[in-house]
Amino acid sequence: MMQPVWAIFGRAMIKPIIFAAMTLTMLWESYRVFGPAEDSLGFMRRNLAEQICNEAAEDVPQRQGLATLAVLDMAGDSSDRYISNMLRQRVQATGKYRLIEESFFRKLLREFGRDNAPVSTLADAVTTARQLGVDAVLFGEIPEFTAQKNAAALRLELRMAERDTGQSVFARSYSNRRSDNVRARIADSSKGRRIFIWVLFTLLLPLITVPLIRRLVAVDSNLLNLVLLLGYTLLDMFVAVLLTGFWIPTLWTAVMLLFALVASGYYNFRIASFIEQMKH
Repeated sequence: MMQPVWAIFGRAMIKPIIFAAMTLTMLWESYRVFGPAEDSLGFMRRNLAEQICNEAAEDVPQRQGLATLAVLDMAGDSSDRYISNMLRQRVQATGKYRLIEESFFRKLLREFGRDNAPVSTLADAVTTARQLGVDAVLFGEIPEFTAQKNAAALRLELRMAERDTGQSVFARSYSNRRSDNVRARIADSSKGRRIFIWVLFTLLLPLITVPLIRRLVAVDSNLLNLVLLLGYTLLDMFVAVLLTGFWIPTLWTAVMLLFALVASGYYNFRIASFIEQMKH
């Protein structure tokens, strides 16, 4: 039953237009993953901010009797409040506190003359909390944010103040450095794009090397055929692991690699069998 399917599939794949389109697509997508970053500083900035903000949001204590919280703009943040906004989103995602809706938060700050006025002292933080009517506020400063051609560094000093007691109840310093390297860009790239590249590579590899497969199959050696099958499958798996950045962070990644191994082995076997039958 599968033989007609493979015959139609194989003939379609070797059509010059389809073959060329798939090859060019694979090369272009591979360049987007492995090639030089178009916005290297933006890439490093985003990764540093995400890592530090995620860690800080998890560390923020959930104190008894406190329900509402405001994340104030950090002193030393960029003009677009990049880190302050990301920290606000991450804290809200934890569900520990109810945060003021962003537009209303900005409206209140403007009314009290505190818009575009970052808060870094305890006294100002408590005053702002009372003006906003929230139980507590997160505030702090970014004493270091440097970005050069191939590296960036970020340090965040974060504190939490209660409105009623006027005391600081949480204080922690976060810092990280990031270099622009291929492995980091691979890990940061779209998983869908990396899977797509691997599928195209796996599909195209036997078709590009059809003359080699024909020559080896003509020897009519089971051992040689096994070596051929294992060689192609191992090469497919090398590319799959390469597209993970040589890093398997989760069980899901391991399962995907196992699936890739099975799919690659089956596909290479079917293609080699199809080419052998075409010979006869």
